[in-house]
Amino acid sequence: MKFQSLPNYGAVHATTFAIVRMKTIEVFRRRGVVVHRVDSTTLATGSGAHLPLENLFARCSKAGRSAWDSIIDSHVDVMIEMMREADPTFITSLSDNEFHARLRERVVAPTALETLAEYDYAVPLFDAPGSPVRVLNLSSPNRALTLADRHLVGRGLQAAWAAGRHNTAAVQFDDAQILSRDGIDVHVLSGDSIYLASKVADMPTLISTHLGECLYGLLFAVPSAYELAVHRPSDADSALGAVAALAELADMFSRDTPSPLSRSVFFWRDGKYCDVSHGPTGIFASTLTELRACAA
Repeated sequence: MKFQSLPNYGAVHATTFAIVRMKTIEVFRRRGVVVHRVDSTTLATGSGAHLPLENLFARCSKAGRSAWDSIIDSHVDVMIEMMREADPTFITSLSDNEFHARLRERVVAPTALETLAEYDYAVPLFDAPGSPVRVLNLSSPNRALTLADRHLVGRGLQAAWAAGRHNTAAVQFDDAQILSRDGIDVHVLSGDSIYLASKVADMPTLISTHLGECLYGLLFAVPSAYELAVHRPSDADSALGAVAALAELADMFSRDTPSPLSRSVFFWRDGKYCDVSHGPTGIFASTLTELRACAA
């Protein structure tokens, strides 16, 4: 979901807001939910839940009036869904089958977990400070909820991880391109799903499904949730050049995105990860040694 900029209130007539607000209240009524006006940009339910309308006003102000009804309908559906899922009993009431079907394994920046004490089940991608973190999301067409420990009480954690990984693996990339510089190829895979970059948590499946053989491992960057950039090393010099190229891409692609992930460059081989942003280390250093020996 892309963020919309807020409307210019001086440029858009207040009548537009009044019409959109009135239509929104009516759509809620048809959905069986009574809401009332709090102020010019906010509605509220009888239970006191506040529903801001700034994003809706922004979308309508940029579209023709003929599109307003469909925009408002979809926006109200999203708000009703969010209210329903905010109910503390919603997740616990899901059957195991429905719960597992909606799980997605996701890789997030460690700063994305606001209260670390609530995410004891979360797992770092690798054992190092600043490592991206694996979590589970409960996914719906219009929302992704990062599950906390309390949401997993009474569920089999191993089965939940397996279901989330399986479902993330099934998400498809929408675009693939090759960026070349100085004879170094970087493959960029991207799309509209926030789970695409999270495929790096399951490297064997990512490689076998999308990349083909990676005899000497894989260098990769995950600047945002929507894309990942990779390079398959074949010699030491090009591998080091690829680290620099990936670092530039990670810095560039992590800006102005609604879901930034990391500006670091990582390496994977034989089930091991390491951060190579500050120079060769771990499995990457030993792989460079191997590549130089092969070239000698």
